[in-house]
Amino acid sequence: MGNQDVGTLLLLGEHDVSRVTDLSVKTLRKWRHLGRGPRFIKVGRAVRYLPADVAAWLDSRPSGGESLSRDEREPEAVHA
Repeated sequence: MGNQDVGTLLLLGEHDVSRVTDLSVKTLRKWRHLGRGPRFIKVGRAVRYLPADVAAWLDSRPSGGESLSRDEREPEAVHA
């Protein structure tokens, strides 16, 4: 948060993050308990997320669509 002006600070609730990530609120709650998922802050009893933290977490997730070349794959087992 550092030098960010409080007047421009936008905090997301767990329902907002649920919509953005297409994860259920229940999953977000479970992951918070397990220390997984996007970084969050507590405001009293309320859980809030900074958009930059959610974006950073999403960027850190593996993405699909890239397959290994034939040379990078594990060798096939030889059947006797």
